[in-house]
Amino acid sequence: MWVYLMAVVMLASILIIEKTVLVTEWSGGLYVSPTIAGSRPGSLIAGAWAAMISLGKEGYLKNTKAIMEGSRRIRKGIEEIAELFIVGKPDMTIVALGSDVLDIFEVNDVMSSKGWHLNALQRPNSIHICVTLQHVPIVEDFLNDLKESVKTVKENPGPISGGLAPIYGAAGKMPDRGMVQELLVDYMDGTC
Repeated sequence: MWVYLMAVVMLASILIIEKTVLVTEWSGGLYVSPTIAGSRPGSLIAGAWAAMISLGKEGYLKNTKAIMEGSRRIRKGIEEIAELFIVGKPDMTIVALGSDVLDIFEVNDVMSSKGWHLNALQRPNSIHICVTLQHVPIVEDFLNDLKESVKTVKENPGPISGGLAPIYGAAGKMPDRGMVQELLVDYMDGTC
């Protein structure tokens, strides 16, 4: 009986790895998902459709205008922080930022400790915010926290205990991408 149980466990592990989506070369950062759907399950799509129906065209356009203005204000605020730069030319609501003088992943860790959830990117090392309607009334809070985070990292360089900066920094420098994939699977197994 024990042998059969072990065979089932081993087969299950193989099947989980085979259906796992692993991406190590995406400029959007390291990505691992236990499903092909990734971060876009049908429930989110259905929710977006329901929101569109509820808002109507005028409500949608009003919210879009507010979000675009919030995105513009965030870009302008980032441009005023000497240690940071905007990655690319963001025309919409995703604003990526990097630094040539600070570890941007450490900045991200400090922002996380303040309650902000930004996404780490690679090539170049950067982070991004996807501006939504919830951000519009708190743009100044975001920019103030970002300035404070930059100041904190500048005055206290080095990884923050429990932060992800060492993982992203090391993964971006590893030439063996297979090893990075193994680390992603181990991370997913421990968190999902």
